[in-house]
Amino acid sequence: MTAETPTQKVGSYILEQASEIAQSTYERQRHDLDEADFTNETKLSLTNTTYLVKLIGKSLQQNTTNAMTAIEEFGEESSELVQDENEMIISLIVTVPLIREAIWEAIEPVVEELNMKPRDVIKLPGKIDPLLDQFVYSYGSTYITSNQQLKNKYDSTLEELSTPIIPIIKNLAILPLVGNIDTYRATLIMEKTLEHTRKLQLNHMIIDLSGVVTMDTMVAKHLFDITEALSLMGVQVTLTGISPSISISAVQLGIDLHKLTIKSSLHNALTDLAVLSNPAT
Repeated sequence: MTAETPTQKVGSYILEQASEIAQSTYERQRHDLDEADFTNETKLSLTNTTYLVKLIGKSLQQNTTNAMTAIEEFGEESSELVQDENEMIISLIVTVPLIREAIWEAIEPVVEELNMKPRDVIKLPGKIDPLLDQFVYSYGSTYITSNQQLKNKYDSTLEELSTPIIPIIKNLAILPLVGNIDTYRATLIMEKTLEHTRKLQLNHMIIDLSGVVTMDTMVAKHLFDITEALSLMGVQVTLTGISPSISISAVQLGIDLHKLTIKSSLHNALTDLAVLSNPAT
């Protein structure tokens, strides 16, 4: 059996002392942080730190690159399991440098005892630091990917809520618009309205504006562009709840309101269409 090299012996020692190194990291962090900031949520757990240190020791002991893959996977798994990812990112920034310090403090007597050659000692950071860096990178990249996926999910939900098209009876639906409408939302409303109109095979759309707070001239143009686009699709459009500000914007844009079907309220529009007295069947 081949004797262990000095580097492998250092790795074996790190493996043996993993729990103590993790505990040392824990104490260093508690010393560096205010008591109010030092909570279970703002530090890597002793278990995780111990496991990370063991992976580093195993990499030196076995002199293989397998530990890099293991640390990458561990970083990804750790990121997926945490409850408060923002605090854990802060934890990594604080904790990983302390792990480096704790490892070097632990192996210093061993390095002296083994009388390691300077060139071998110099190589140790090149073996240890990339593993810690890989853990931070894997954790961070997984965190970013997870956040982006969550953002995309929220954006998708928001888009659906921005255009709540409600079918009333066959071929008839209501689009109740609420809140402020900016250019982005107006464009989104256009896209989603035309998409749902095609899917639902509508021939009549009631757009209720009674819940719209403000709308500038440019947004008003987008709104009336929607009515024109729907008309080109063969859909009859009825506008309800038009406020004075929207009326003024329409006049400023030179839009001929007489070409549009307009009702004072959603109730009146539904009554005229005999929807209220003749529910869907």
